[in-house]
Formats: sequence, structure tokens, C-alpha cells
Amino acid sequence: MVGVTCVTNATIVGFVVNITTFAANIITKDMPADEINNKLLTHLSEKVVFTKDDILKYYIDNGIDISDEAIRIRIHRLKKKGIVCDVAKSKYIINNKSLYIPGPDKLIRKINKLFVSKYENVDYCIWSTAWLANFMHHIPFSYFHLIETDKDVCESAFYHLKDNGINIYLEPDAKQIEKYVLPEDDSVMIRPIITRAPIKKEQNIRFASIEKILVDIFCDQDKFYLYSGREQDWIFENILDSYNINFSTLFAYAERRKRDKELREYLLKNFGNQVKDIIE
Repeated sequence: MVGVTCVTNATIVGFVVNITTFAANIITKDMPADEINNKLLTHLSEKVVFTKDDILKYYIDNGIDISDEAIRIRIHRLKKKGIVCDVAKSKYIINNKSLYIPGPDKLIRKINKLFVSKYENVDYCIWSTAWLANFMHHIPFSYFHLIETDKDVCESAFYHLKDNGINIYLEPDAKQIEKYVLPEDDSVMIRPIITRAPIKKEQNIRFASIEKILVDIFCDQDKFYLYSGREQDWIFENILDSYNINFSTLFAYAERRKRDKELREYLLKNFGNQVKDIIE
């Protein structure tokens, strides 16, 4: 596998994008011929999405006998090597987009250290609205951080973080966000986490995944009103263009928030050319 890793400084301090791009035409020169077929990858890269049946058909059309189990193993190996990734249930694409990895700023590191020191085995995630700025048309004048954790822990964690110098607000409503959270630097909101929310762990910090962030700004437009309307469209469009999104993860989380049907309609209406082959 040939990997090209590029780390760029984004416009927001502390935001780092780790971009891993695979060149499809040279991906397997150093791999055994019986493990991956270059022609198969070239064939699959011409499709928006592909399934196990597409791989089976390719082999049948080329007179090659292969079992379902062998295909499943091959897909697993391709996914493990980062050549193929999931985009929906039983649907895959050749991985030719960036991997979304936000870099933690000093405040996120401090929040994480304080939280984990007292609530080591409690579910949580952290993210910052500053991460969305690169995908917007008009850059917001202010940002805030979020930590989400078990509902029973929120109040205790709120006081723990506040006592340690964090400018934090417990489940603020839209008016409180406008009046207190946005005008102040380094504001933090703490709120309950939705069970089984999609989370990524990097550098021993549990971040909200890109799928979770998209669903949250779609569902909570009263709180993320700076990222709603046309700005929301810009965010979705630019992220869909730049990153591989796992739509099974996206819709599973949206379903837990009881907004999966509305989200699907929104995506098909506004980004049909990008998503219809995946989500229909």
C-alpha cells in the first residue's frame, strides 16, 4: 500500500487535518497478486459505491470462481489496509478522501485531563464549534466547546470543571448561549450525551465523530443557530466533498435523536448527486 500523509495547518488554531490519500493505480504494487487484484480496484473505483455482489460479478465476468467467504475476507483486508471504507450498510467506496481528525487545543486537553481524573470510566466526548469554521462561508465571530457525558454526571462534572477554572455552563438554552456563552472566550457547554453516540478516540481523548457533529447541528439548530440555514448547507456540502462519511453511523445516531427521516430528506433534497446512490 502506498500512503501519502499530509498534515496541514488549518485557519483555526489547534485544528489539524490528517489527510491520507491512496493512489488507486499504484496501491497494490507491493502486495501479493493473490491478495488484491489491481484491475478489480480500478474497476471498483469507477463506481460511486459498490457492494459484495459487484465484486462477485466482476470475478464471474472474468471467469474466476470465488466464494462469498473469500470475498468477505478480501473486503475485510481492504478495509483494514485503509483502501476501502464503509459508507452505508453493505456499501463501500475506494478510500480517496481525507480522514477527519481534529486536533485538540489547550482547552480541550485541560477539560479532558480534569474530567478523566475524576470520572475515569464514565462515557463522554468533547468537541469545539471552531472545527466547523473551515467549512463555512461566513466565519462566526465566536466559538464554544462542548463536553457531553452521562446525564447523572453532568451536574457534578459541571461543578468539578467550574471549580478548576473552566468557564462552563450547564445545559444552557438558546437565550443563555446568546447572552453568556458566545460573548465570552473559552466558553464550554456541558450537556447529557445520547447513548451510543458515535465517538472517535485520538490522543487518549474521546472526540465527537464527524457524523455526530453533523447530526447535532441539524437537530439542535436553536443552540447551533450560527451554523444553521445556508451555513448548515455549506457545512454539509464541504464535509461531504472532503471526507468519507459513514451513513449507517450517521442515520443510526439520527434515529436515536428521532430525526433520521428528516435528515435523509434534507440530504436527498440538497445533495442528491452526492448521496442518492448511497442512501436510497
